[in-house]
Amino acid sequence: MTADEVRADARACLANNRAAGDLVDCVAKNFPDVEVYREMDDLIIKGGGRFLVVRRTGEDRFRVSENAWAPTTNLVDFGGGTDRSLDQLIDEISTFAS
Repeated sequence: MTADEVRADARACLANNRAAGDLVDCVAKNFPDVEVYREMDDLIIKGGGRFLVVRRTGEDRFRVSENAWAPTTNLVDFGGGTDRSLDQLIDEISTFAS
């Protein structure tokens, strides 16, 4: 799939303001080299020994933190991490998965 097709797929998965965790199937389908699961409303992506934690904070806004150890949502729970748009998030996942 092209990057634009992946973005369109992600937008469809997030229709009606769904949580980041609703991207599980979309990310798993488009990035088969990473493990993906949902923890509450958050999306957790595991690649090697690293984890990305993704939380939706608005219509086109996400908080993303990378953890080198066991996944934890503590950073995003307290407002940490990096603010991303959906396009930026897909780019970050693509980089993370490669």
